[in-house]
Amino acid sequence: MEQKYELIKGTYSLYRVKALKDFTLITGETIKKGDFGGFVKSEDCLGQEGNCWIMDDAYVEGEVSGNAVVKDFAIVNGHVSENAVVKDHAAVYGDVFGDPIIKDYAKIYGSVSGNAIIKDFAKVYGDVCGNAIVKDDGFVGTNTIVTGNTVVQAFQRINYGTVTTDLLGTKDWAGALYAEFGVFPKDGKVTLYKNVRSTDNPNVFGSVYNRKFIYEIGKETIETDVDEDIIKWRGKGLHFTSLKFIDPWEGNTILECEVDLKDIITIQYSVVRTRKCKVIRVYKEE
Repeated sequence: MEQKYELIKGTYSLYRVKALKDFTLITGETIKKGDFGGFVKSEDCLGQEGNCWIMDDAYVEGEVSGNAVVKDFAIVNGHVSENAVVKDHAAVYGDVFGDPIIKDYAKIYGSVSGNAIIKDFAKVYGDVCGNAIVKDDGFVGTNTIVTGNTVVQAFQRINYGTVTTDLLGTKDWAGALYAEFGVFPKDGKVTLYKNVRSTDNPNVFGSVYNRKFIYEIGKETIETDVDEDIIKWRGKGLHFTSLKFIDPWEGNTILECEVDLKDIITIQYSVVRTRKCKVIRVYKEE
């Protein structure tokens, strides 16, 4: 087999790749004989077959094969193959194959394939495939699948199940509740939880951030000053979560509340923002 590159000894036990022939990358760049590429730990890190290449200041301790390209300041400790492109400051610790693009400051710990795009500050611990896009500060958790034309964005966290659509963009709150919390609404309503502060009245509680804003057991609480932007994280409104994600250091009481799906504004970063709720009871660990 004709050798595509040789290793040139560098510093700190690193090698730099040097092209031994001309070839063109899937990104359109042309590599000329004698061109220096990126850094590797050993010859096992870059295949001699195909047009795979490591360039610029990218560093590979894992494996790059097929026609995959790793460039800029990207880091690969996993496996990048086929026609995948990893660039900018992205880091791959899992498996990337097919035709995906991993860029910006994205980090891959799971698996990415198909025509998926992972960008911005997104993190993937599960499986992303198809034409899915994970962007902004989107998060795909372990043992989850994101596929089809899914868009994970704006601090969304996919913690459960399989997602095949843009839950936030389509305002599929039932799907988003399961993806974020693993809970299903019943009759268009869902039970969620909130930290508050107790008052002298055992049935009345104050907001952690605004003592004048009151929650009363058995009554409906309405916030009129709300931010309707579904993309904005932590906008104005009432904020709820599940028991798994409740902050034990906020307030001194946890309220169990009922939220109607039609009152939900957005679901991001394991927080549900709504316009109103009905206070059911004080939650006590059972």
